[in-house]
Amino acid sequence: MHTKFTGTVTHLWVGKAQWQNYSGRDIFTGAHKHLVDTIAVHPHGAEGDEQGNRKVHGGPEKALLLYTYDDYTQWAADGYQFQPGNFFENVTIDGIAMRDIHLADTLQIGEVTVQVSQIRRPCTTLAHRWNMKELPRLVQSTGRSGFYVRILQPGTIRTNDPVTFIKREPRSVALPEVNRVMNIDRTDAQGIRALIDAPGMPPRWVEQLQRRLSGYVTDESARLGE
Repeated sequence: MHTKFTGTVTHLWVGKAQWQNYSGRDIFTGAHKHLVDTIAVHPHGAEGDEQGNRKVHGGPEKALLLYTYDDYTQWAADGYQFQPGNFFENVTIDGIAMRDIHLADTLQIGEVTVQVSQIRRPCTTLAHRWNMKELPRLVQSTGRSGFYVRILQPGTIRTNDPVTFIKREPRSVALPEVNRVMNIDRTDAQGIRALIDAPGMPPRWVEQLQRRLSGYVTDESARLGE
């Protein structure tokens, strides 16, 4: 199947890890980001950007978080007043929707070549930041999660740079389907097997899926703040 899509960088965000008081809780986080015109990107992320909890955030497999303007439009249609940057992304993109993108897709963003590494699985920091306990679960149920990329070719990204599709791997899976199987229909054996065989699946997620086929489904209520 011929695949081609292009988009545009609308916003760029970076932030240092620091203590923030969100909903009465003190949290050490890099979620408070500021708008910049340009970011210098290396294999571990963007210059000037940090993560508070490096055990679960950051690193080469989560070098940059991208969020689509299409999802912000969908939030607005549902009555939520989220704005670009509100989901702690590094890059906000327009003209491309989550449904357009597959795991392991290679994209060109300005000078930087990236590969889609995983969807974002939301945690309680989102809930605390916006004082919405239900937000992590809502992000999962809508699939408006954003996605992480690894860096194949470092360089510079500037506001208004094009986002261009380069390559799709055989048997790859669209991001909404990854979200569905990982987070919603968690015991769908056929979907699980397809994800296990899909290129680019994080090894830790493959292990989780294999355990599901054996009847063990991880309790993720703590991650979701429930």
